[in-house]
Amino acid sequence: MKRISLLFAFAVAAGSLVCSCTNAQPLPAAQGAPEVKVVPPAAPAPQPAIETFLAFDAEQKDVTVTNGTTEAHFTFNLTNISSGDVIINFVQTSCGCTVAKLPSTPWKLASKESGEISATMQLAGTPAGGSKIKTLTVSSDKGNKSLYVKATIQAAPPSATEMDRGNNMKMALADRQAVFKGDCAKCHVDTTRDSAGHDKTGKELFAAACGICHQAEHQASFVPKLDRLPEPTSAEFWKNWISHGKPGSLMPAFAKTEGGILSDEQIDSLVKYLTETIPAHPVAMTIPTRVQIKQ
Repeated sequence: MKRISLLFAFAVAAGSLVCSCTNAQPLPAAQGAPEVKVVPPAAPAPQPAIETFLAFDAEQKDVTVTNGTTEAHFTFNLTNISSGDVIINFVQTSCGCTVAKLPSTPWKLASKESGEISATMQLAGTPAGGSKIKTLTVSSDKGNKSLYVKATIQAAPPSATEMDRGNNMKMALADRQAVFKGDCAKCHVDTTRDSAGHDKTGKELFAAACGICHQAEHQASFVPKLDRLPEPTSAEFWKNWISHGKPGSLMPAFAKTEGGILSDEQIDSLVKYLTETIPAHPVAMTIPTRVQIKQ
């Protein structure tokens, strides 16, 4: 009897293993049972955009200001085009340099009512010729709206001195002796004589005729510094350049025989002054010695 009981228990266990196998077939549905269908939830109806309720005169406002202006001002006009009220809660700006202002907070606009949103942008640090653009996010009970403000800084116009220099350069390129004619003569001719009308010589002549270009406070980059020339100098060197100038450049010929304004005596006084004050050989640049640090 005990043996029969063990065999029966073994059979029951084996049957359980067979039922749990993946190949087991599901029991057929009971006849006449209703079929259950899973219906997904319906998607929420899309909300109307804020433009359905509010009409803005523009999405971006641009202003152009002169260099040095500290702040730029913008104004957006809007109208409630819906049949009900619209409440604007606040306006968020994309940067602390820009501040927006509402008539009130929160701001309630009745149907067909209009109003303004103003904004002020700080321009400190914005370079001339540059621009700055920021975003205003309008938050309302009907949704959000992004507006944009852009400020452009005009490049600084050239000063009268810069304009005169540009015009003079054009004239000199066409005729390098033009510096001794017309209005240019006030700086390049009249100053070479003293108050009594006598011709200046030596150091005084150098300051009036040469230093005006070669030692100017705002010296042009193409004008060489005479004490830093890359080649050796001599009396002959100075006399050649002063007398004949350099064709194809802005350096005029100063000798009267070539259309200049200086006599031979004045040129000789300049040669003497330059030879005595400017070293004949350029000062060599000292290259620092590399120091090796022992580990």
